[in-house]
Amino acid sequence: MLIRVQLTLPRDASYVPVTRDVANCVLERTGVPDEAAGDIKAAIGEACADAVRHASGSSEYVVSLELGPGGCEVEVVDVGPAFEVPESYEVDPEAESGRGLLLMRALVDDFEFIREQDANRVRLVKRWLAPVGSSASSDGSRPTA
Repeated sequence: MLIRVQLTLPRDASYVPVTRDVANCVLERTGVPDEAAGDIKAAIGEACADAVRHASGSSEYVVSLELGPGGCEVEVVDVGPAFEVPESYEVDPEAESGRGLLLMRALVDDFEFIREQDANRVRLVKRWLAPVGSSASSDGSRPTA
């Protein structure tokens, strides 16, 4: 099973829940384990909030979700100024911002921030052991999205 969903949304904070709702529907209907689904929805919310808050040069951003038997890959792409994401950095726990990247990294198995021409791409990958919607792979390996 492979499901792909792509949304183009206005850079308006009121649309961030729409993305989480669409993801929730797809994840719930396909039987993704609850813990993984919760992590994916939270990470998507953080990535979309960052796109709304930090992007410039465009009035919209794109969210892509690809769901396979043992994992999910999400990409959030916005037009905005380039910035380097440090491998590790400390965030003041009292600060109102700056925790989103740390949270996304903690929620997913793979996190990438990619600068492409005039766009920023956040790639989030979450895997789980129990395949969704199909039988386990014959070689016993963990399937990926």
